[in-house]
Amino acid sequence: MSNTELSTEAKILEAANSIFLQFGYHGTTLQQIATKAAVNTAAIHYYFRSKENIYSIVLSNNLSQLLDVLNHHEFYSAHKSSAPFTPDVTQNKETERIAWFLINEIRTNNQFIREMIRTNDKINNLITSIFSYPENIEILQQLITSQFSKIIILDLPGQSDPVERALKLNINN
Repeated sequence: MSNTELSTEAKILEAANSIFLQFGYHGTTLQQIATKAAVNTAAIHYYFRSKENIYSIVLSNNLSQLLDVLNHHEFYSAHKSSAPFTPDVTQNKETERIAWFLINEIRTNNQFIREMIRTNDKINNLITSIFSYPENIEILQQLITSQFSKIIILDLPGQSDPVERALKLNINN
């Protein structure tokens, strides 16, 4: 569905998802979301009331999507004699973006995320479902390792800084 076919609320949510995944909570402004959604900030306040409310929806949606991927049988790789079945999520670019977003948000906005987990039952349940299982932690580690491998292998001209490479890789994927 093209952006023009979406309802105003859906356009705002789609834009918020894109901006929050790229810049995180503290790096995102309502004006950025409004501009990307082609609405005014009053529309964001009308539908979502606050930046925190729209962020909690985006966070919850991304946690749900990550949990679905972790639990979905299609992503499981072929069984090897001694290796357990593990989802091959390293080829899913959207899942990689979500994992980077979540890990970065937990790292940079620790107190804020803790408060959201404490006060939002849906987010609390999703976080618990994802991080309670060692195999999910291993899969998230695979995602991050895969990203770092791509950064190391990638030869981006004029970008010797690994952080710049990571950001460029994350933005382009």
